[in-house]
Amino acid sequence: MVKTLEIIHLADEDRIQLSIFDGQDRRSAPAVDFTTPLDDSDRREIAWYFRDYLDNPFGQARDRATAVETGLRNLGRLLFETVFRSNEAAAECYAAARSDGLSSYRLVISSPKAEFLALPWELLNEPDTGYLAPELGSVVRRTTAGEITAYTGQLATDQFNVLLVSPLPRPDVVDSSQAHSGDTIGSYGSLANAALSVLESLDVEVELDCLRPPTFAALAEHLAQRPGHYHLVHLDGLAWDSPDVMVSGAMVFEQEDGSADPVEASRIAELLVAAGVPTVLINAGDIGPEGSVTDQAAAASRIAEAGVPLVVSVPFPLRGRARDLFTRGLLQPMAQGEDVTTAVAQARKALMDDPERSSIAGKVVYWDWITPIVYQSREYLPQAIESQKPDPLAPPSSQPQTHQTEQLPQGGPYGLVGRRAEIRHLERLMQEQPVVLMAGNAGSGKSELALGLAGWFQKTGGRTGGVFYTTFEGGAGLERVVHEIGTSVAGLPFADMDGPQQRRWVVEYLNEHPSLMVWDGIQNIGGSPGVENSGLLDIPERAELDGFLAEIAGGGQSWALLVGRNEEVSWLSTPHLSYRLPELNLHDRMELASSILEASGLFDGGSNDGASHHLDADCMELLDQLNGHPLAMQIALPLLKELPASVISGELTGRLEQETASSGEEGRDPILTVLMEYSFSRMSRRQRNHLPFLSLFQRRIMMDILTHITQERVYRTVMGEELGWGACRSLLRTARDSGFLQAITPSVYQIHPSFPWFYGRRLSQQVAGPGIRQLEQEFVRVYADTADYFMESLYENQDSGATAVLAEEGNLTQALGLAMEDGQWDTAQVLVQPLAQVYRMQKRYPELRRLRRQLLQIVAPEGRGGPEAASKGASDLWLYLLGTEASEATEQLQLERSEELNRQLLDYLSSLPDGDSDPRTAAVYHQLGLIEQHRWHLDEAEGWFQRSLAIIEQGEDRASVADDYFGIGQIYQSQRRYTEAKEWFSKALDIHQREQDLEEMVKDYRALGLAAQYKFEYEEAESWYHRAREILEENRDEENAVLVFHELGTVYHARYLFEEAETWYQQALSLSDRLGMENQVAVEFHHLGLLSQARGVFIDDAVEWFDLARERWEKLGDRRSAGDECRALGVLFHEQQRLDEAEDYYRQAQAAFEEVQDVQRTARTYGQLGKVAEDRGDLPGALEWATRTHSLAVDHGLALLPQVKAHLAELRDKYGEENFNQWWRGYTGGDPPT
Repeated sequence: MVKTLEIIHLADEDRIQLSIFDGQDRRSAPAVDFTTPLDDSDRREIAWYFRDYLDNPFGQARDRATAVETGLRNLGRLLFETVFRSNEAAAECYAAARSDGLSSYRLVISSPKAEFLALPWELLNEPDTGYLAPELGSVVRRTTAGEITAYTGQLATDQFNVLLVSPLPRPDVVDSSQAHSGDTIGSYGSLANAALSVLESLDVEVELDCLRPPTFAALAEHLAQRPGHYHLVHLDGLAWDSPDVMVSGAMVFEQEDGSADPVEASRIAELLVAAGVPTVLINAGDIGPEGSVTDQAAAASRIAEAGVPLVVSVPFPLRGRARDLFTRGLLQPMAQGEDVTTAVAQARKALMDDPERSSIAGKVVYWDWITPIVYQSREYLPQAIESQKPDPLAPPSSQPQTHQTEQLPQGGPYGLVGRRAEIRHLERLMQEQPVVLMAGNAGSGKSELALGLAGWFQKTGGRTGGVFYTTFEGGAGLERVVHEIGTSVAGLPFADMDGPQQRRWVVEYLNEHPSLMVWDGIQNIGGSPGVENSGLLDIPERAELDGFLAEIAGGGQSWALLVGRNEEVSWLSTPHLSYRLPELNLHDRMELASSILEASGLFDGGSNDGASHHLDADCMELLDQLNGHPLAMQIALPLLKELPASVISGELTGRLEQETASSGEEGRDPILTVLMEYSFSRMSRRQRNHLPFLSLFQRRIMMDILTHITQERVYRTVMGEELGWGACRSLLRTARDSGFLQAITPSVYQIHPSFPWFYGRRLSQQVAGPGIRQLEQEFVRVYADTADYFMESLYENQDSGATAVLAEEGNLTQALGLAMEDGQWDTAQVLVQPLAQVYRMQKRYPELRRLRRQLLQIVAPEGRGGPEAASKGASDLWLYLLGTEASEATEQLQLERSEELNRQLLDYLSSLPDGDSDPRTAAVYHQLGLIEQHRWHLDEAEGWFQRSLAIIEQGEDRASVADDYFGIGQIYQSQRRYTEAKEWFSKALDIHQREQDLEEMVKDYRALGLAAQYKFEYEEAESWYHRAREILEENRDEENAVLVFHELGTVYHARYLFEEAETWYQQALSLSDRLGMENQVAVEFHHLGLLSQARGVFIDDAVEWFDLARERWEKLGDRRSAGDECRALGVLFHEQQRLDEAEDYYRQAQAAFEEVQDVQRTARTYGQLGKVAEDRGDLPGALEWATRTHSLAVDHGLALLPQVKAHLAELRDKYGEENFNQWWRGYTGGDPPT
């Protein structure tokens, strides 16, 4: 049993008694008189200390805090003397415990009175040795003395289950369409974010549920549905005794309308006990009037007394680092199966060991270590949660790509500080109206709040469909929104659908799955009001966004938060609510100010050292002048290292008086503009000279690239001096320390969106137009070199290369725009290539097409194509843009579009001297061959490939020659001329082997394997596939390895080696599932269905596999493939003569194929429906379906025409030739086929 020192309050006698249990025997000292040492004024002072002191720690407040701390110290000694020195027996009990080791003892304070339990017993202070709390094993409070029983509940050990309840009622129910910040009850003191961070870091499985809405009724329903489930219930940021709450000692929940709902602790206790919750964490929000701490003690003790084993109470809000120290000290040991009371004791010790808290006055030694309190009614020792550790002997394996829903853009250097009330208010607004527009001036913290809201929903599961964050900084519109959502949910194969299908799929998803979209920077979409063509998107594109929002809002499931500078958005007609972001409240601005000052180095001297600098009471006036503006604080407060706050404030006042409306930017507070100018004026001449150049960069600055520009002659000529690597580093670091830049890494920096306007204005004042043009040309030159390097990186390592390109996407786009403006066409082509390559890798085809359209509009604005571009010297760029557009159209089977583009290319190239022998003409011939190949016009396709070869076969471009060889091989393979096909594939392989192009060699091996397989040369086919497999496995190319595994399965399948085939199919299925290759998963399902069908006795298994494939294709929005599965099911049931089921599936396939206008598949399905009718003896029905099949085959030149004619001949024989001819003429109006 646990050794205890127990202070027993004999409440009826106003006496206390000390008792000791050393593990075997219990003995007690005589009771002594006890008078409560705190009166109401003392409690008010203590409450002020923990609530308000750090918000204004200057002058009289500092003296007042010192008096409180002295009083607390003396109170601890008084309590020690009263308990342990009141008589000899008490002293002996204490001496015995100390001799035995206080760390093995639990100090228990027992009393039926909350006032007694609320005393800060953690202050017990022995004059010779100091405070007892860090020496004791733990300190707990109980409502009854003596032994307690053990908790007998059985909880899960495979995961740590936590319920977070974080009510934040507003005092008045307001019209939420107004810009009301909601002076919310309890908006200060939350531990939720700190707790979430700790839970995320644990090495065990954690299930976090966040109660929504945070009402008492919802809590009752939730716990009733999950008895014996939760290890911990966290009641976060609760308010007691608000002026709007009249129930003494009640905990304040929300009502459905958001107003306060005081609930007595006994009612809450009933729910927790019934649900078998062993531990409850209660932390206070704002402290109410005097006596509220006692009321909190009463509430916590009632919950424990009702039967909850442990209640951990934090009656005062914790500040800054204390939140992290406490939550980590509590939650991590709990998950590891350690005693909760000991965990709280260790967390308290961590607070004592790190007692300094940041404030506007510097580091302050703070007494928050006394605040955590444990109430106990049962013995409870958590069982350790089993950590999920990988098998160290297991082979390494790749992990599936992280979906974008798990990633948010990087925020500012200080993250989101506070704003709990604003987050809750935004959530209420979106519950009322799914589209909310949040407006705020530059630097007001809009993006940080939006990121905080998005992160809150992600971590707490508030939007089960996902959180999707889009920033409108570049020129992308709805196509990027759709692509990001679709690929986040369905993976990269989502992008294989065409644009309308993608949009429809995303709308359906958002209307079925509660999600949150955040659109940041929407002021860039339409541009400045009244300024024509200042927006990134044109009017039709804005209308697309508006229409999309209207569809989502109409679905009633998902929400959209739009973030911008203006409350009025001209293009937005979708019903929405507007919310004007308020300034930071007092607590939040003080916490942010403390963080800024600490990061600026003003606290380096330790506790209260700031007083010797410029941290004094005038800082409060300066903060009032900044009016809670986050970015203004980040610029102003670092100046305190050099200047007193009074001087800064005076300068700002004078400059504000001179500021005019025309000198600022729309949506920018005058204080921010004035502060930027003032801080800039305080910088060194070198900084003022060079910092404006950063206006050319888009958000991100790499020091290496900056140095590459600044150490060149052009830069020196314009700016007066060059900057080497060291000088650039100094420039960037100083700008960071001044709040003008944000550091991402030591060599990469980020520009806040509010600064480019300022930098640009300063640069235009400093450098004349020709000089700026020279700087822009130098910027373009360096980024063209960077783009060239990126292309090499993409060839060497696609993943790392793509990451680099995406990081610099904004600057590459900026350089591209400058190059096009300056007519640097060749450079523009170099710049666009890595962007295009990465867009293709990510299948961002709509964005890529949009970019190409914009560039083509510049090189050929009149639409005269190649000749017009040639007149500007931009013919090569025009050919590149049109050629890549045509190639992608071919890949996406947009054959009409591809042919149109290739004909434009061919017309232009043919008009050039020697155009008939130009290798670029051969490239067009190759594309035309691919088009005809896809159309199944095989002879024409071969002709185009041969024309291409006639130009390049003897040339140096062997890779293109191999492409033509391979294309001709595919033609012959499609014509079932497999021997000749193998010859052409072998010629392509010979080139690729000479060039050691492993990727193309794999393609050749697979093609040779397939040709051999078609010739029934299965051993040779297997050999080719294994050669491909060896290369892929050696290079860890798992995505292509999946395809080869599948092909090996088909070889064994064809040889009726079903077990071996199943092994390869299953291996392909497992790997494709792990890699997130949703399309291939469906393919494997299909072939496993075919395998079961071929075995003949596994019909039900085959149905199940085909159904799985069909469901997967439907989830991906691929109606064509879903139709294939329906047709496969139809064939399966047809073979079993289950004709009704067969017809049903054939008709589902018919609907799918007609919807996607796939003529070939539609015709085949018509034919199968005709067969079903024939099997039923319905010859007229069979004739009708066969006739429709014949019509499609003739009209579209389908290869199945001979089969259709054969079927019609069979029907003619059954129906009689005369009857057949008569029926045909009556049905079609023409002569029957011969």
